[in-house]
Amino acid sequence: MSLYLKSKQKGNMAEALVEALLSEYAIVHRIDQSKDVGLDMICEWVDGQNPTQLLFGIQVKARTKIQLKTENRKSDLNSLVEYTGNIGLKSTTIKYWKGLGFPIFLFLVKLADRPQVFYKRYTTIVHGIEKHNKVPFYLATEPINGKFQAHVNNGVSKTGGFCRDLYVDHLRCQHSRGMLSGIDPKNLGLLGWSKDLMYEGVYDQYKPKMRKTFELYKKFSKLFNEN
Repeated sequence: MSLYLKSKQKGNMAEALVEALLSEYAIVHRIDQSKDVGLDMICEWVDGQNPTQLLFGIQVKARTKIQLKTENRKSDLNSLVEYTGNIGLKSTTIKYWKGLGFPIFLFLVKLADRPQVFYKRYTTIVHGIEKHNKVPFYLATEPINGKFQAHVNNGVSKTGGFCRDLYVDHLRCQHSRGMLSGIDPKNLGLLGWSKDLMYEGVYDQYKPKMRKTFELYKKFSKLFNEN
């Protein structure tokens, strides 16, 4: 007789919770677990009722106890509470993610009477810019109502929250291919961000690849000259 293992039950519960949280903000495609090669979901961000064509991947991990630490400090980047801690992943999984070309996030679900959801950004890890243990987790759900923190008004000119991280990591993926810009952030529901700017701390980490594209444009510039 086949068994419905406790670990399987927890995994399914965690994935269902993450899908429910994201469904207001993204079209979620769950991957058949028999074909799972390192991702549980591929999502497309939605602004209101408008699909944006911005894809991102999610791997979900479920825990009943989580070894995360926080100083109740909100990140200056996305205005979400930061946590430190590690979740082990196979090197083959990281290698697979590297070839996908879109932002990747690990969602960590603490299963309890009042579940908590955290996420870690893996794009800089996949690109070899940051070490796995140096990238923080962020609290993805509001402490009081459990709502997904997609857009956070941090009291300044730029929107924070998960969508902010998604946009920045999208830019990183674009820059890693030598491109200067990406999707218009206004189409993601972000305020204070511009498609016509290059953001310090993002583009400068990909200068060699962007320079290569620039040199190719110069080489073939005559093809773009109008008489």
